[in-house]
Amino acid sequence: MKGFHSAAALAALAALMLAACADQGPTAPPLAPDGALGINGIQASLTDADENPLMIFMGGGIEGIPAGSDPRSVDALSMELAQAAGFSTIDVQGASATRAFGINAVGQIVGSYTDAAGTHGYLWDNSTVTTIQVPGAIATEAWGINPQGDIVGRYRIAGDARTFGFLLQDGVFTNISVPGHLTTLPIKISPSRDIVGCFHDTNFLVDMRGYVQRGDRVKSFELLPSTMHNGVTSGGRVIAGISFESATLVHSYVLDRGAYTQFDAPGATFTEAWDVSPTGRVVGYFNPVTSHGFSRDADGLTVIDVPGAKWTRIFGVNPQGEMVGSYADATNTVHGFVLQAVGKEKN
Repeated sequence: MKGFHSAAALAALAALMLAACADQGPTAPPLAPDGALGINGIQASLTDADENPLMIFMGGGIEGIPAGSDPRSVDALSMELAQAAGFSTIDVQGASATRAFGINAVGQIVGSYTDAAGTHGYLWDNSTVTTIQVPGAIATEAWGINPQGDIVGRYRIAGDARTFGFLLQDGVFTNISVPGHLTTLPIKISPSRDIVGCFHDTNFLVDMRGYVQRGDRVKSFELLPSTMHNGVTSGGRVIAGISFESATLVHSYVLDRGAYTQFDAPGATFTEAWDVSPTGRVVGYFNPVTSHGFSRDADGLTVIDVPGAKWTRIFGVNPQGEMVGSYADATNTVHGFVLQAVGKEKN
């Protein structure tokens, strides 16, 4: 996907969201009653998968398919210095595209990569790259990780166009499906294990809601229609997310102990906040024409672009202020990146 939101791209996005919400099969995991989450404890698979590519997820045009718990050596992940101090490029060996979505306080990174077999989730933990696959899924992506190593993400199963969430904890997958809704997208998880994301049904511009999960309970955000909670600090004290005013106008917001603040990058029609640090630093991307990364704190909004990139998108930040995201180079190849702290951060 290009790093800008044209009218055609937005129309396609809307169509994809509607397709993702359609109930096209009986094979979805069961949902728990009475507002509790549907939960299936599944032992993590250590086998490879060879299913075919299937899907595109909202929020960055991510092609998806399987992932398998496939340990790789550190050589599988190439980290090369970019053209400016502080940037490091992340490329999984053999991948045609690599993306980074989340980073925790100890520097573990989760994301996705695409190779000849499809798109796979991954965990990078210093010396090892591990591919992540929900057993039986035809598509899996990893989006958030906390200091304990708990990982949240999303997956698809054959014969069902819906998207489901997962929690991977101590080698066991737990299904996350908000009862009564077709699609559940967990995005980040805090040190206190608060999970944030969104759920929706047939029209994301009308029925999408941000939510917070604590244990097996879910609280939805009802102040505005069409919201996504994308980042959260410990205890759920601060939440960052986005709100669709229309298919062509998207705002970012911060919920600080329940107080709602909306913001937009100057001149942007799309401003997308994807994470927040304990100090209140909000990161994401915006588009006057093409996508530019941003970091927003008490001093204002700073534009962040990987040198020479066609577009830059930031999806995660940790307590030290290290940021992760994706960019497209001159050949339109997508890479992940890590950016060292901008300004001063503390735990």
